Amino acid sequence: MSKTKYLTIAAVVVAALGVTPLIVSHTVDSTIETNTKLLENNGFKQELLSKSGYLNGVRTFSLEVVDAKKARDFLLAQLVAKNAQYKMFADSLKVETDQGINEAFNGLKFKGEMTHSNLLPSDAKVSLSLAELPKTLQEEVSANKAASDAILPLLTRGVLALEMTFSVDQKLKSLKFKDIKEEIKAEGSTLSIDTEKQHLDLDEKAGVIQGVLGIAKQNVGVNGEMFMLKSELKDFLYHFTYQDDLNNKGDISIGKYALEMNDEYTNVKVDLGSLKVVSSVEDIKKDLQVKTDFSMDNVVLLDTSDDIKLEKLFAKLFLRGINADTMKKVQADYNTLLLGTAPLEDQVLINDFVALINHGVKVDFSVALKGFEAEGLAFKDVSVDTAIEIPQNGYTDKESPLAILGLLDVSSKLKVHKDDRAMFEAAGVLSAEDFALGRAEGDFFVYDIAMKKGAISVNGKAY
Repeated sequence: MSKTKYLTIAAVVVAALGVTPLIVSHTVDSTIETNTKLLENNGFKQELLSKSGYLNGVRTFSLEVVDAKKARDFLLAQLVAKNAQYKMFADSLKVETDQGINEAFNGLKFKGEMTHSNLLPSDAKVSLSLAELPKTLQEEVSANKAASDAILPLLTRGVLALEMTFSVDQKLKSLKFKDIKEEIKAEGSTLSIDTEKQHLDLDEKAGVIQGVLGIAKQNVGVNGEMFMLKSELKDFLYHFTYQDDLNNKGDISIGKYALEMNDEYTNVKVDLGSLKVVSSVEDIKKDLQVKTDFSMDNVVLLDTSDDIKLEKLFAKLFLRGINADTMKKVQADYNTLLLGTAPLEDQVLINDFVALINHGVKVDFSVALKGFEAEGLAFKDVSVDTAIEIPQNGYTDKESPLAILGLLDVSSKLKVHKDDRAMFEAAGVLSAEDFALGRAEGDFFVYDIAMKKGAISVNGKAY
C-alpha cells in the first residue's frame, strides 16, 4: 500500500475523531431537550444558561418548580409505577398536600452544572445547589433582616448542594451530598449542622440493583434561651441488593446515635451504642423464605419521669414454607384492587389467603434480653426461642378463623435467670405453681412450652 493511501486513511481517522465531539454533543443536546420538555409538562422549568467545552462539555442550567402540584403528581406516579403498593400512600399524600402545596413550593430554584466527555460515551456528572427559596418563603425571609442575614449567604455559597453521576443510559449511579459545617444564628437561637460523606451508590446488572447508602456523620443542634436539641448520628451504613419484592437482601448498621433535648419542662436523653439488622427475602425453588437478624446494645433513655437502660437485645426470625407463586398471586390481586384497573371481588383475595394457609408455613422466632432496667422492673437475662408450624391442611373460609388455632403446632423454650424468676414471682405475674414447673439449669430456669391441637403443656406436663 502506497504512502498516499496511508496518509488518506490517517486523514479520515483524524477527521472522524475530530467530528466525534460534535456528534456526541449533539446527542446530549437532543437528550437534554427531550428531558426539558418532559419536565415542563410536569411542573418544572429547566433553562440552559451556558454551554462550553469541546472534548469535555460543560453546561450550566437552572431548574425551578413552577407548579408544585404537577411536580408532586409526576414524582408520585414514578413511585407507583415501580411498586403499585405505594398507590394508597400516594393518594393519601395528594389529599393531605393538595391545599397550599403550590404556595409552599412554587419558586424553589436550583442552579446546576453538567459535565461529560464529548469524545467517547461516558458517565455524566450533574451537580445541583439550592439557589432560591420558594417565593412565599423568600418574601418572609427578605422582610426579616436577621433571617435574611443568616439564610441568604448559604444560598449564595451553594451550601445546600448535591452531586449525581449518571451512566450512559441515564441511570443514576451515585448521589453525594455536599459536606456541611455551618452555624446559623437568628433571633437568639443557633442552628448548627455538621455532616460528612452522605452518599448513595447504585450498580445495576441484569435487572439486579446493588446499592450502598452511607452517612459518616450527621450532627444537628439547636440552642436557644429556653430550648436545646442535639442529634448525633455516626457511621450509618445500608447495603442492599434488589431484584424484586420476593428477592432482595439488606443490612443496616449504626455505629452510634445520641439525642438530647431539654426545655423548662422536659429533659430527655437517648443513647444507642450500636445497631445491626440483616434481612433477606428469597424465592428458593418456589419456597419463599424470609430471614431477619436484629441486635442492638447499650441503649439508654433518660427523661424526667423514667429511666430505661438496656445492655443487649437480640432477635431473629426465619419464615419459610410459603408457596412463592401463591404469594405472587396475592400481591398481583392486591395491586389490582389498589389500582382499580379491573373489578375484583372480595372472594378472590379470600381465596388467595386460604390458599396460603392450605400450603402451610413454618416460623422460627428468637428474642433475648440482657441487662434491662426500668422503673420497678429489671431483667438480668431472659430469652425465648419459638417454632411455629401450620402443616398443609384443608382449611376453608367456611370454617371459623379460630379453627386455624387447631392447626398450630407450637414449641417454645423460655429461659429465665433465677433472679428474674424471683422478681416475676414476687410481682405475681403467675402463680407459684406455674413457676414451679420450671427446670433448673445452672443459674436459669427453663420452661419448654408446647401447644398441639389446642392442648398446652409445660416441660411435658399438661397445663
